[in-house]
Amino acid sequence: MTCPICKGKDARRSRRQNAADYILSALGIYPWRCRDCRGRFYARLMPLSDSLHAHCPICGNADLKRIAAEHVDTPLGWVWSAMRVPAYRCEPCRHKYFSILPARATELAEASTD
Repeated sequence: MTCPICKGKDARRSRRQNAADYILSALGIYPWRCRDCRGRFYARLMPLSDSLHAHCPICGNADLKRIAAEHVDTPLGWVWSAMRVPAYRCEPCRHKYFSILPARATELAEASTD
């Protein structure tokens, strides 16, 4: 995430501090804090155009690794697996999940070259 104040690249999600933070989070706009200038700002995890592709629900990372369905431990994992919904793992936060959203074209191109 790029800080709109100092243009630094070292921003992280900030904790929600009041009711407005929770309301904005429900709309997909989260609080962030820049580690360089310590400024606080609000932004989406990703642009709206990228939200139509598979991405990590925790950190918003779109560079995902496709994994086997049996590696995902969710209560209804067997349902997703039976429906042949693809399973992904986010490298930075190591979160494993199923997503019905299509993968980005760049991910598919990389998978075909492997």
